[in-house]
Amino acid sequence: MKTALTLAAGLLLLAAPVFAAAIDDLQKAKEALQTARASLREAPSELEGHRKKALDNVDQALQHVNAALQVAHKNEHKDDKKANQLEKKADQLNKKADQLRNED
Repeated sequence: MKTALTLAAGLLLLAAPVFAAAIDDLQKAKEALQTARASLREAPSELEGHRKKALDNVDQALQHVNAALQVAHKNEHKDDKKANQLEKKADQLNKKADQLRNED
């Protein structure tokens, strides 16, 4: 049991950088989309509606990226909390194991 909890805590600690990397990638995508939107706004409007459609698509993509960022932040927080709980349980089990060893 102790080994399983220690392993689970370790795996959750390894998952934290995954969410951090995802957040970094999403932030870069958001910045690129914002740059694209600014460039499209400067383009001539006489492009048979394609400029407007492109702007709409970029705005929609930004909404999805923002939603993904919220999910990634939420999951990162949840995993940190779970890792802390598992770490506490592992510490408690280590203390109990030490007590049992000392009783012998």
